[in-house]
Amino acid sequence: MLRLSSLLPVAFALVLSSVSAEIVNFQTCEDSVDSCSISQVRVTPCPEANANAACHIRRRHRFTMSFDFTPHFDADTLVASLGWAKSENVELPLLTMDQEACNPYTIRWALKDPVSQKRCCFTIDIKVVR
Repeated sequence: MLRLSSLLPVAFALVLSSVSAEIVNFQTCEDSVDSCSISQVRVTPCPEANANAACHIRRRHRFTMSFDFTPHFDADTLVASLGWAKSENVELPLLTMDQEACNPYTIRWALKDPVSQKRCCFTIDIKVVR
């Protein structure tokens, strides 16, 4: 079972980062619809969110992403992954993205229980800019 004490630092960080973050559009991954509820995803900076556009992520600059979720499964630990969602079944490291491309990319963030293989997962669109 996921312990509340282990989530307190995460919850505190999420509260701090959500103060000035922009709420962005997201898609719940197909395999997470029944196993997890994701209520909100935030990215800072992302002024493009006001126009429902992909966040412009500047190369070599920091950005933060946070989200609110409720898992519908018990887990002692969760393993996080973040990658470029080339397709529904193919996820590649972010480093493999063509940094010169002008097209938006879909990135996938997931928290997975290594025992049951259930996960909380969502995707957002970003555009890497200089």
